[in-house]
Amino acid sequence: MTALLGPLLGGVGVVIAAAAGPLVTGTIQNRRDARLSADLERNWQLLDKLQTDQTGSWAHETSQLEVLVKSQLASVMARQTRFVAHRRNWASLGAVIIVVIFFFPVLWLLTLPGAWWSWSLFVGTLLLVLTLCGIGLYQTFNPDDPPAPEEDQTPS
Repeated sequence: MTALLGPLLGGVGVVIAAAAGPLVTGTIQNRRDARLSADLERNWQLLDKLQTDQTGSWAHETSQLEVLVKSQLASVMARQTRFVAHRRNWASLGAVIIVVIFFFPVLWLLTLPGAWWSWSLFVGTLLLVLTLCGIGLYQTFNPDDPPAPEEDQTPS
């Protein structure tokens, strides 16, 4: 029984890892964004405190902190701009789910005979499924740019 379940569970594990990869990456990216925003806020407050110092003993540090705050602000603005313009193609994710639902029983049935030809078909089918799932997940999280709107060509 383990000889039959080993390759099947391996294939299922690869598909799950491929599907969970973007989720983990998104979580890590959200932590980076939150940390950058918190650092910007703290540096902004520190810059305000240093600029209100009347002695002028922090002039060099203030100018360095201004450069850092401007750089952080530019980074936050760039990330927010990407976030606003970011889209998802959920139809591609639906296609991935349909592919997995359709091919899972096929892969299961290919493991049952245990003959060389069934394992060859299993490996070929598994590679096809993984390729289709990879393409579908890529298209879900990195969709093509929408076509440019066409100008109205009707005469007035």
